[in-house]
Amino acid sequence: MRIELDKPLTLSYIKGIFCIPYNAEDGNIVISAITTDSRLVKKGDLFIAIDGENISGEDFVESAGSKGAYIISRKWEKADIKVKDTRDALLLIAEKYKEKFHLKETVVITGSVGKTTTKNITSALLSTKFKTHSTKGNLNNELGVPYTVLSMKEDTEILVIEAGMNHKGELKRLSRCIKPTLAVITNIGTAHIGNLGSREEIAKAKLEILGDDLSCFALVPYGEELLDNIINKATVSCSSEFADFFLKTVKYSGESLEFEYYSQELSIPKSEIASAGLHIKECLAFALAVCITSGMSEKDMIHAIKAISSIFHSKREQIGNLTVIDDSYNASYESVKLALATLCMHKDRAVSLLIGDMLELGSMAERLHFSVGMLAAKSNLKHLYAFGRYAPDVKKGAVAYGMKSEDIFVNTDLDSPDKTALEIFKRSENELILFKASNKVGLYRIKDILKTFYQ
Repeated sequence: MRIELDKPLTLSYIKGIFCIPYNAEDGNIVISAITTDSRLVKKGDLFIAIDGENISGEDFVESAGSKGAYIISRKWEKADIKVKDTRDALLLIAEKYKEKFHLKETVVITGSVGKTTTKNITSALLSTKFKTHSTKGNLNNELGVPYTVLSMKEDTEILVIEAGMNHKGELKRLSRCIKPTLAVITNIGTAHIGNLGSREEIAKAKLEILGDDLSCFALVPYGEELLDNIINKATVSCSSEFADFFLKTVKYSGESLEFEYYSQELSIPKSEIASAGLHIKECLAFALAVCITSGMSEKDMIHAIKAISSIFHSKREQIGNLTVIDDSYNASYESVKLALATLCMHKDRAVSLLIGDMLELGSMAERLHFSVGMLAAKSNLKHLYAFGRYAPDVKKGAVAYGMKSEDIFVNTDLDSPDKTALEIFKRSENELILFKASNKVGLYRIKDILKTFYQ
């Protein structure tokens, strides 16, 4: 990535961040862009040598230096700044850069399910009144968060950041950079339970986003006992009017949500928003709570809802006689359950499911994939396609709960997406099919192969 800074930094300022001595000349060197990709380097950039999964930025410091970049490195003796951890260095620069802005609110959104959708709705609503800057896509890790901060525009009033985690300590690291004034914890589910061991440990890890003293104001699900130890909080619900913020469903279809909204500060009369799935209710409930907490009035809110009412559609794509709903960038048991419930609201045509592996579930993987099969059997699907290591467990669950074995296709070979694509092509008859899996499974390959069959 290469980030052009709206507020350029001097080399002396950056050296000062790391308590490195600097001279008068450093004060005249202006850094207007930061990059971690040597291919994108321009003269005068700051190049930070980040190590990736398969490649090390340290291998390209000389190349970046020869293009006229200033270098932050762990190893290179000629580096302008040497550090122990270049990822920490990027986070620290972003932390200090954020202090140059006078923000009305810094909102951070985390949770096991619904982070990206909640972030998208929150940002869209807030931007109808405030200059809002938010995370692009789901760039929510230790590289994505500083990218979001460093790419802020000078007139930004509210910063909305999505923060993800896989292991204990990661959100604590991000929190130091973000320093949120308002945190949203959408839920405590089973995502990453393989790394953390239990929902209790997941909750502890999520709480890291509030900072060491838990002082940040938080919006949390009503009735979630694992978050009871947060003192400075308000609760959000789609089912209980006793929550501080309550979204009441008036009418729901697979295409739209009609709702009313209540809080201690204000209420919103019957409104409607396009819906990509049942999860939209919880995401919208949190987003509206953020807006109210950030000072938007009832009039502001009604205007904002109307302004965004048609922008949240699911990713549908027509491939031959198939309509594909592609929700394959992330998956947990909870998100699959919600997606299936939404899928089954389409009564006008047959519906099917292509389910790939849900990752990072540890010892619970087999049991949760069995449970997904159970849900599939209860969803009156025409066909079930299971793809990946845990595909047999999905089939076991589906058969155990009454689905016919002949309506299920299993492919355990992740290197052979063509087999599943061909089976879908042979069986499909004008149906709606949901693609759901963790991103690393690569369901997009099956979709790409399907397209070739109809060319």
